[in-house]
Amino acid sequence: MTQFHKDCEQAAKHIVDTVGKTIVLAMPIGIGKPIGFLNALYRLAESDASISLTIITGLTLARQHFSSKLEERFVLPIQERLLGNYEDPLYEKARVEQTLPKNISVIEFFLAPGKYLHNQLVQRHYVSTKYTSVIKDLRYYQVNVIAQQVSQHEAYPNVVSLSSNADLFTEVMRYITQQKAKGHAVAAIAEVNQNLPFMLGDALTSTDQWTDLIDTKQYHHLFNLPREEINLQDHLIGLYTSTLIKDNSCLQIGIGRLGLALSNALILRQHANENYRQLLSALEITSHFKSIIDEVGNLECFEHGVYGSTEMLSDEYMHLYKNKILKKYVYEHKGLQQLLNENLIQEKFTPDILNVLLDAAIINEKLSSQDVTFLQRFGIFKPTIQWIDNTLFVNQAMQISNDLSDSHAKDNIVQYCLGEELQGGVLTHAAFFLGSNNFYDFLHALPVSESQRFCMTAVNKTNALSLDPELLRVQRKDMRCVNTGMMVTLGGNIISDGLENYKEVSGVGGQFDFMYMAYELPDARAIINCRSTREKNQQTVSNIIWDYPAITIPRYLRDIVITEFGIADCRSKTDQDIIKNLLNITDSRFQRHLLELAKRHGKIEANYNIPQIYQNNYLNKIQTRLHQLKLDTFFTPYPFGSDLTPVEACVKKVLEYLKQCTRAQLVWGFFSSFSLRQFKKSHSLLRNCLNRLELDVPQTLTDLVYQKVFIYGYSKTWSKNSSELRSNFAD
Repeated sequence: MTQFHKDCEQAAKHIVDTVGKTIVLAMPIGIGKPIGFLNALYRLAESDASISLTIITGLTLARQHFSSKLEERFVLPIQERLLGNYEDPLYEKARVEQTLPKNISVIEFFLAPGKYLHNQLVQRHYVSTKYTSVIKDLRYYQVNVIAQQVSQHEAYPNVVSLSSNADLFTEVMRYITQQKAKGHAVAAIAEVNQNLPFMLGDALTSTDQWTDLIDTKQYHHLFNLPREEINLQDHLIGLYTSTLIKDNSCLQIGIGRLGLALSNALILRQHANENYRQLLSALEITSHFKSIIDEVGNLECFEHGVYGSTEMLSDEYMHLYKNKILKKYVYEHKGLQQLLNENLIQEKFTPDILNVLLDAAIINEKLSSQDVTFLQRFGIFKPTIQWIDNTLFVNQAMQISNDLSDSHAKDNIVQYCLGEELQGGVLTHAAFFLGSNNFYDFLHALPVSESQRFCMTAVNKTNALSLDPELLRVQRKDMRCVNTGMMVTLGGNIISDGLENYKEVSGVGGQFDFMYMAYELPDARAIINCRSTREKNQQTVSNIIWDYPAITIPRYLRDIVITEFGIADCRSKTDQDIIKNLLNITDSRFQRHLLELAKRHGKIEANYNIPQIYQNNYLNKIQTRLHQLKLDTFFTPYPFGSDLTPVEACVKKVLEYLKQCTRAQLVWGFFSSFSLRQFKKSHSLLRNCLNRLELDVPQTLTDLVYQKVFIYGYSKTWSKNSSELRSNFAD
């Protein structure tokens, strides 16, 4: 029987009394963590060293830990504005400071990207695994407590929604139940947070599945992601990727701002197709990469739209839905879906639909009660039709034979029993969601009729085919799996999660799952988006490299790689052809060196030269060309709005520049800024930035140093700031 609690502290004590003092707690990735219960349990263990608490989770979300007073002044007001009363996990502060009590350990299978590179404690307790293997890994640790944040709805009594995280619940609960049957003490805790959107479908669970349910009636804000700036590099990658997405297809988009860039490009393709094609032509995309675009994608508007099957649902899908791109429905019936794929039936019924279903052996000539149940489930028959003793009852006054071989009976069935269009379709299957406040508001506002189109479900359904191979294959027609890589080797290996010293940046997540699935599906392709260069210590370095000791995706799963300079089709290609294709989309400053390495190792002909049309891969030249043709207006930094004010966006850009500076450059900047007094007077934006950072009138020597260094950084970036801030902020 489920125990109900109004207090997290009481619930935590109850769990210790029930399970014992050795607790192995599994919690979902992202926002599904029950922070109130978690913190109460943490406090118990912190105050009682006899309690052993192991926390297993992924993607811990918490307020930023500030490394300087300047950073705090900039970020803190933004954080408070966005996060409100969000409650940080107590273990996170101790973990960041590397002061976790000895009786408490935290194990994660996915890390907040880049946050823990210098945190030895976190690095030592990271588990490298793919998303669909997490369940098996949890068994190794002998989990005895599962806990999750849930939501409730008055229209659904005795039910809670897993909301943001249906990803691992079913499998973990199955394991917990097995452990209980073996005589082990276990617990499953649900903590209610009504700020979570109430999601339907596979996210619904009965209350009695939980051993404990906590509802304090004090609900905390959800952690949300600020809307990120999209630079030209990102926009170009999104533009190239958009050419490979077919109409009437399935789309998976990975985590990060490159997904937003793709969404923006797809929206341009849908609503301004002429401008979209003009942009492609101006950048010579349709001429240089015509063969792969013709083979894999197209440039038309989306008549049928796309269906989403993704591990993470976020803002990208919201924008695609609002812009009538995410509009393709799939159905939980293999035969029905196959008929739709083959265009043998339409979602709006025609009188011959029963003949088609008969020919496909989906229904019987003499309709059975099971046939009628099936037909009503998908809206093919009206819900009021009753089957009794081989007779169809339309109403009390009208009965029809169930025999479709009887032409008179069939005509009556079509006239009186047939519905209007298919029901029960799903637009998106997702395992978890995480996004901006706008995204959460969007989910909250969806009426039931629309909310049920977004089905939160198990990760082994979204990321694999094994649950129902035949159904999932027909649902994922022409699937495109779009994910982000940090680096790509010329051999085709993808580096997405770790560094050469095996320090973990983030995690494998579902990227391996999707790359593998793209090979399993007959018409799917996996696309890795990778920026061709990055800045490191104010030096530009190539992300297309010869070799790397840590890889995420092995070369035998190579497929399509896209940089801001183009598309490289690597699937089924020889090593030599892979190298050629990747060199074609490499920044031209690094092409010669990489080509020489390939020749030195005998992987390419000694007399090979990169084609002339690919030897002009310079981002600044593309930027100049776009500006000359007045096409740069399609590439705004915040196409979906910003959570920053224009002044904060300027401050952000300057601080990012300063972060890349060496110590010597900062010292030089401090002294050189004394000659910029007139510059400061003539720039109101600079004065507003200084005011935002409380540096307009320095009160301490440290503030004076901050002020001078900031003025120097602004002087190096001000032209870009002033032009971008004039018109690039959406409401």
